Amino acid sequence: MPTQRARRGSPLNLPSAFELFSQSKELVLTNIWIFGPLYAVPVIFWIHDWIWSPTAGVHWWDRAFGAGGTWGSSPAASWETGFVGFSIFWLLITVVLGSIAQFMTVIAALWATEHRTLDFQDLWHEVKRVGWRLLGLYVVAGLYVVVGLILLIVPGLIMLRRYFLAPYVMIDKNCGIAEAMERSAAMTKPYSGSIWGIIVVMILIGFANIVPYVGGLLSLLAGLFYVCAPALRYQQLKKLA
Repeated sequence: MPTQRARRGSPLNLPSAFELFSQSKELVLTNIWIFGPLYAVPVIFWIHDWIWSPTAGVHWWDRAFGAGGTWGSSPAASWETGFVGFSIFWLLITVVLGSIAQFMTVIAALWATEHRTLDFQDLWHEVKRVGWRLLGLYVVAGLYVVVGLILLIVPGLIMLRRYFLAPYVMIDKNCGIAEAMERSAAMTKPYSGSIWGIIVVMILIGFANIVPYVGGLLSLLAGLFYVCAPALRYQQLKKLA
């Protein structure tokens, strides 16, 4: 007996991962005053890394301003000691601000698919409400994926698919880590191909970085326009569930 295929207008006929690009871009452009600043955060981090990255043992800042000497006579006042201290301080800033920006991006993407009015104050309140749980979710899910990849590779890939939508479940359902992971696994299992399609597109976007000079910018812009795609897929699978 021939396999029946869902008609084009049926909710079972999910749009491809590439088709989600235009829908995601439209949502991003509608809320560019939110997604633009959020995506500016990694750009700032990249500029800092470029300025402070050593070349042939000499930092760019040293070469540009001739600051390669010392600030005083004591070893603690040397430029390198100050640089190490600054690097540790910047690392803390990067982790904190990067995590907040990531959480806000996921929340904004989900809310954008619900056609809600986005505001940084509301996003910040939501981060304070669910931020620690999201952090725990990323850590736990990340460990599952990494351990699976180390052991047999295939289990890690399965875990990646299972928990791909867990952050959106947690925000939407206001649930804990275990429940978010369980719900994500259940709703993605019958439609694993639709999840892998998005993951493949995201990997292809990352490959743009290999293009000299403009690759980073292309990857950043493509990633910005595609940022709502996972949330769009979540909304589609939630209706089917």
